[in-house]
Amino acid sequence: GLGDLVVTCFSKLSRNRTFGEKIGSGEKATFILESTASVVEGYHTAKSAWKLARDKGVDAPIIREVHAMLHEDKPLRQAVEDLLSREAKEED
Repeated sequence: GLGDLVVTCFSKLSRNRTFGEKIGSGEKATFILESTASVVEGYHTAKSAWKLARDKGVDAPIIREVHAMLHEDKPLRQAVEDLLSREAKEED
């Protein structure tokens, strides 16, 4: 619920937050996962969300870029640049 979301975002003890901070500092997802015994739910959720959006034909650029960073080793800087360079359009 909401409590889980708040803890995931703000607690320094959160596995997902720690994982995200390491990704942000340039570490590869596979290296981080190999060096920890903890389960990082966000890693697997990113893949599931990407597959769902793809299968349903939903344009989900943030999900696509997070998936590419975590599962295809896309550099963080490139993912951010690709998101920011998208042409502005009306939301559906």
